[in-house]
Amino acid sequence: MRLVRFLPERFQQIAHEILKFGLVGVLNTLINLAVFNALLVTVADVGRVKANFVATAVATVFAYLMSRYWTFKHRTGGEQPRSREFVLFIFFNVVGLGIESALIGGTVYILGTNTIVAVNIAKILGLVLGTIFRFWAYRTFVFKPATPAVAEDEALAAAVATTGTLGVEATLEEIEAAYARLDEEDRKTPANA
Repeated sequence: MRLVRFLPERFQQIAHEILKFGLVGVLNTLINLAVFNALLVTVADVGRVKANFVATAVATVFAYLMSRYWTFKHRTGGEQPRSREFVLFIFFNVVGLGIESALIGGTVYILGTNTIVAVNIAKILGLVLGTIFRFWAYRTFVFKPATPAVAEDEALAAAVATTGTLGVEATLEEIEAAYARLDEEDRKTPANA
């Protein structure tokens, strides 16, 4: 990640995210392809599209865990609960799965090519297009950065906790309002999120 430091500051964060997302994507792709091909080889008469659905479902669980707790761990999502985040993650994965499946289905049912090589080429092309879509959707809708108001309130609370004061400019009302907003945010977030 040393090369990232030569980028302008505003691009460093997204560069880190892209690198992590790429690494998770490589691992996820290997899991996806392994499950897909294992089903094709071991399960008699399994449909190519059905095998793709199963492989993508297994890979989706891995992808969510790695995205939430590694790639986008700094993006708290503000007020968004984890359950909503997971539902959005699943939704955008279904859209990505649709992109992949459309290419596989087109290869098998429109082009009439049913070989494992042709299906894997369509699968890989679908994964590339689906991955580009997923990265955009995750950053835009699923793993949102903390809202500025929450980040500001957290900064105020941290200042009070570490220094015992916000400085000479802060009034008691501002300090109490900051803590009240933080308490309200804590009540909105479920305990198990």
